[in-house]
Amino acid sequence: MKITMCIIAAASLGLAAAAIAQHAPAIVGQEKPSRIIQGEQIAAMPQPVPELQDAKKAQTLTIGDKAPKPRVQKILKGNTDFDGFTPGKVTVMEFWATWCGPCKTGMPHLSELQKEYKDQGVDIIGVSNEKLALVESFIAKPQWDKKTNYTIAVDQDGATNNAYMKAAKRNGIPCAFVVDGEGRVAWIGHPMSMDEPLKKIVAGDWDRDKFRGDYEKSQEAARLMSDVRRAMRNAQSSKNYDKAMKTLDAAIAKMPKDANLQMMKFQTMIGPMNDPEGYQTGWAILKANRDNAMMMNAIAWYTLDDAAVTDRDFEFAMAAAKAGEAASGGNNPAILDTLARAYFEMGDFDMAVKVQKKAVEKSDDDAMGQSIREQLKKYEAAAKSGRKTA
Repeated sequence: MKITMCIIAAASLGLAAAAIAQHAPAIVGQEKPSRIIQGEQIAAMPQPVPELQDAKKAQTLTIGDKAPKPRVQKILKGNTDFDGFTPGKVTVMEFWATWCGPCKTGMPHLSELQKEYKDQGVDIIGVSNEKLALVESFIAKPQWDKKTNYTIAVDQDGATNNAYMKAAKRNGIPCAFVVDGEGRVAWIGHPMSMDEPLKKIVAGDWDRDKFRGDYEKSQEAARLMSDVRRAMRNAQSSKNYDKAMKTLDAAIAKMPKDANLQMMKFQTMIGPMNDPEGYQTGWAILKANRDNAMMMNAIAWYTLDDAAVTDRDFEFAMAAAKAGEAASGGNNPAILDTLARAYFEMGDFDMAVKVQKKAVEKSDDDAMGQSIREQLKKYEAAAKSGRKTA
């Protein structure tokens, strides 16, 4: 089992991509529940130079700390003379693995950045913590050799991985650490989000102290989300959600505007807990977020469709679906599909057909579009017979 998880490259997060999961069930407590796209949260704690610490103490690494000197057993290509950080020059330490799809997807981008900043002395060092023979075999393949026009190195017994990834509490790859000309960590994050920070760091315009504040706030958010997910997993196993809800409420108290936490509470209450007060939470979400089209769509669809929900409040689902349709401007096929479903469940088959036809017009010729067309046939049959069909 691989300990390090791949994190999908995403420059920005939120609910905009939620519609792609239109017909997939939302699973409460999962890291990526349907209709809500989880965001990449980064975490770390400040600490003195790792290699100078007592070996018995846990190493930590954050923005502004002195960057640990990399320890690699072999550099396979690129700057084979690399032996540490040079004052005045910027270095990117990027962690990857041969099995990580997003890592491989991002390799051409790293190559482009290396080419762009080569004349400014920037080194991009891709470090794998895998066996040397495995990485050598991977890089020897023409397709990957061509895509990795930067330095590729293999870690020395996990020393560099521990000094960076473990110390910074990063558990997802690819992950990049930008070390500035002072030899200090200036930025940590997904390499696909590195362009603008790297540009400013190289130019000397980066506000490292400000970013450290933002970074540490995200660390706290990540810890809270980790606690919530752990509590939800335990609740799913024990079928006792009381403790999980206390953890969730504590997280919401600290991050009251977090849409994912609000959705998780709503889904848990009307789903596995079958708590009628869950709809009070739903109405509060609707009132506070009615201009968020994807969030409205998410709560409506979950209410209408998810198997965990046994008490479906169709009036609430309709209100949320209408809010989503209004916020989207009436042009999103997934949201129209949800609204049509609400009309169907409330017995207004003619309106269900009318709205679903519009959803068909707006949909593409893909799996979701096909599903929307199949639903239209169902609604037309109901309108013709005057009753719901199986």
